[in-house]
Amino acid sequence: MSVNGRLVAGAAALITTAATAGLCYMTAIGHSLFSVQLGVVVFASSMLTGGWMLGRKYDRLKEESTIDCLTNVYNRRFIEVNFNKLLKQAERKRKKMTIILLDVNDFKEVNDRFGHLQGDKALALIAETLRNCSERGEIAGRWGGDEFILICPYADDKGIERITKRIHEQLLSVSRRSGLRLSVSVGSASFPEHGGNLAQLTLAADTRMYADKYVRKVQETEPAALQA
Repeated sequence: MSVNGRLVAGAAALITTAATAGLCYMTAIGHSLFSVQLGVVVFASSMLTGGWMLGRKYDRLKEESTIDCLTNVYNRRFIEVNFNKLLKQAERKRKKMTIILLDVNDFKEVNDRFGHLQGDKALALIAETLRNCSERGEIAGRWGGDEFILICPYADDKGIERITKRIHEQLLSVSRRSGLRLSVSVGSASFPEHGGNLAQLTLAADTRMYADKYVRKVQETEPAALQA
């Protein structure tokens, strides 16, 4: 249970203690001591259990508000709320902050050919790949639909190239195992070179991502044109 969850459970326990004391006083007037003790034990037990469950429910609701339920990576809201904190740390330490936007290639084809359940599986597999490639503190999130975002604190150009290469290699391996053709187009942008906030950085990364997608499309069509 998280710290806040324990605080919620603790507050419920304090309420339980106060309520139990009041119950002792009120019931002791007209009942035997044994009956009062038995009633208090049962009452306190149920209230403490309820307090623990309330703390767990708080943790679950908090997790649901930050984690994308399909892919189990952070959702867009979490990224948007917390990115400025990371940006301020990078600015204070005079370090780069790089984001990578990733768009699933031919995702509509996966849905049309295999169905939406397989499409959901494809998104989950890609998210898992991003988590597996996040070995140096990178933060993976679902940006929306079939787009993902990777926040790379303090990563230099070589570090971004290395993680991008690792993502492509692992997706190729996952594709062979799953029977799904999984690949992504990638675009990156760094603070402060390409922008001073999340909106500017995602716009710059998005432009580069679609340029990468265009190049991939051209490379795929050239062999077919030569064969014709």
